[in-house]
Amino acid sequence: METLCLTTESSVGRMEEEEEEDLVSGTFTWRIDNFSTLNKQKHYSDDFVVGGYKWRILIFPKGNNVDYLSVYLDVADASTLPSGSTRYAKFRLTLVNQVDSKKSITKDTDTEHEFVANDWGFTSFILLSELCDHDKGYLVNDFCVVEAEVSVCNGIKILEDQETGELIDFRGLGRVEKTFVPFLEEVCSSYPSLLECHKKRSRTFIQCAFTALGRLLRFLKTTKAKDMTRGACKCLQLLWEELETFKFDLVWLEPHVQSVLVMKRRAGKVDRLREDVEILENEIKRRRDILAAAEVDLEVAKRDLAKAEEEFKIDMDTELGYPLP
Repeated sequence: METLCLTTESSVGRMEEEEEEDLVSGTFTWRIDNFSTLNKQKHYSDDFVVGGYKWRILIFPKGNNVDYLSVYLDVADASTLPSGSTRYAKFRLTLVNQVDSKKSITKDTDTEHEFVANDWGFTSFILLSELCDHDKGYLVNDFCVVEAEVSVCNGIKILEDQETGELIDFRGLGRVEKTFVPFLEEVCSSYPSLLECHKKRSRTFIQCAFTALGRLLRFLKTTKAKDMTRGACKCLQLLWEELETFKFDLVWLEPHVQSVLVMKRRAGKVDRLREDVEILENEIKRRRDILAAAEVDLEVAKRDLAKAEEEFKIDMDTELGYPLP
């Protein structure tokens, strides 16, 4: 467990990060002091890092055009990201009730959200009138506490690290990542319908579509079967879902992608069965060793019995009697 403590003039933040297999989760706690004096429309927490990414919490103290406190998870370094870059994360935002923790308000997401250099969150988190009611327990001594729990797949970070940001023209359709072009050329030569189906679309749409296709193709070409961890499977699933939104004819590709997605589960089953076989083989060997030792003991016992019988020959009908002088 790694803990990072951050302090600023108007707020206190605390971040805890945990890693389990391919999933990195972190919780950042932000104490917002002097809430009633926050005059800016937007107010940001300090940056915190989860899964190698910088995040921050964004609030609208007076509401984002509503009579509610608005709370969002924000990409902290959005202005420095390459054009078109994305981040995927699941998150949960909590307004802590400082009087009764059971009354804390938590809002979360059911699935990963794609952060395209912007933020996701909840415009209507809590009525401002309820927040400012001191009897409610959310605002105490003019400070409130907001928590953000963020989960990121390691596999997605690895995939995004591969992008160089160098764009080149692809068949006059638009500019795409240079590393995508060999893969796009290969499949478009084999499946010309990929080029035909979007001819009437805008250049921006086509560019985004072939970027999505390029991402998926590069993943499949550069990832080995042994690398298909849970994070990598999740990464492939997200890439596939993104590509599906562009309505390519993917009949030729879908069966292969689906087979790859279940690869880890099948590999896990094979590993478990292999372990079962090994355990049973070891058990058989152990029992064979016991049997072999028992057979040796049996032969020794037979020899001892034969010798004893040879030395002990007596007519069982003979009277025992007793000795006389």
